[in-house]
Amino acid sequence: MRTEITSDRFDRSCVEIDLAALRHNYSEIRKVTSPEAEIMAVVKADAYGHGSVQCARTLIECGASYLCVATIGEAIELRQADITAPILILGYTDPLSFGDVVRYDIDQAVYDFEAAKVLSDEAVKQNKTCRIHIKLDTGMGRLGFIADGSSTEEIKKICALPGLDHFGVFSHFAVADTDDDSYTMKQFVSFMSELDELAKCGITFKKRHICNSAGIMRFPGMHLDMVRAGIILYGLIPPGCPAPRHEINLIPVMSWYAKVIHMKTVPVGTSVSYGRHFIAERPTKVLTVSIGYADGLSRRFSNGFELMIAGRRAPIIGNVCMDMCMIDATDIDEYVGVRSLITVFGRHRSVDDLADYLGTINYEITCIIGKRVPRIYTDDVIE
Repeated sequence: MRTEITSDRFDRSCVEIDLAALRHNYSEIRKVTSPEAEIMAVVKADAYGHGSVQCARTLIECGASYLCVATIGEAIELRQADITAPILILGYTDPLSFGDVVRYDIDQAVYDFEAAKVLSDEAVKQNKTCRIHIKLDTGMGRLGFIADGSSTEEIKKICALPGLDHFGVFSHFAVADTDDDSYTMKQFVSFMSELDELAKCGITFKKRHICNSAGIMRFPGMHLDMVRAGIILYGLIPPGCPAPRHEINLIPVMSWYAKVIHMKTVPVGTSVSYGRHFIAERPTKVLTVSIGYADGLSRRFSNGFELMIAGRRAPIIGNVCMDMCMIDATDIDEYVGVRSLITVFGRHRSVDDLADYLGTINYEITCIIGKRVPRIYTDDVIE
């Protein structure tokens, strides 16, 4: 039986994270992942807003063998929470922080000899070995050695540095979540060709990984030794992604709630919120809701976007404020009042509705929910 969040469980607003749904999604991903490929769980950006520490613990319990983050701060947070699983920093770390990379036993992405030399010196200084993953640019144009053979010698020099273990090599797909399969194939061919050139020089890697969430679902032949499961862990499909190669049943992990904190009926001609962009044209039942743009509810939702209350949709009227917004409940016949539960998105309303309204992607919405919004973890049985 699934628990329903009630407004007495939080002060202003809360995000519910269903760990049973997270476990279910991991199991679904494991079913469609090559048996030879380990799963690296992406918990960067506070696990896409879901809470990195709790999600990391749950995913490790499920069988994830690796975690990956974006920053040294995110990695240290996990280590200080007594998480001992391997952690990869996917991108840039200031060489001034390499002492912490080595000290906390963090794997580091490497795509520059000078930085690698600083990391090597730090590992030798601490009398430790630091695992690195060589980053190849196969067509993203962001970070990495261009995978055209021009950087093979530099990569060889990095792999010969003392104190470094060239454990992994990886790249990023740019359009695996679109129907441009030819570009994805071109990226994969470039990746494998560069690995062949390095192998001719005696340079091999224990873990090769290139598949993101879309790659996992759509290109099973590219899973290699490891895949990086990101947004699909949290039950969301990359927007516009073509159908997966094999059926995968994902359940959204996050729901977002607020509550009514004030209610009144205002007469015709009354303005609501800053700027007076809403003027009542009829007697209007106005509900003030305990959520605003400082919580992550974009001001662009002003004057039109609908929140859920009593199973019905009620439009936001006037501008979204920093800490509050107002909705029009005039046409809702069911009883609503102070402490009534408001659903922003959740089990009965997709986060994609918010993303579509703003013209963005679903996981930008989950990532921008503010830190002052508490995460409430539930662990219900999936029916």
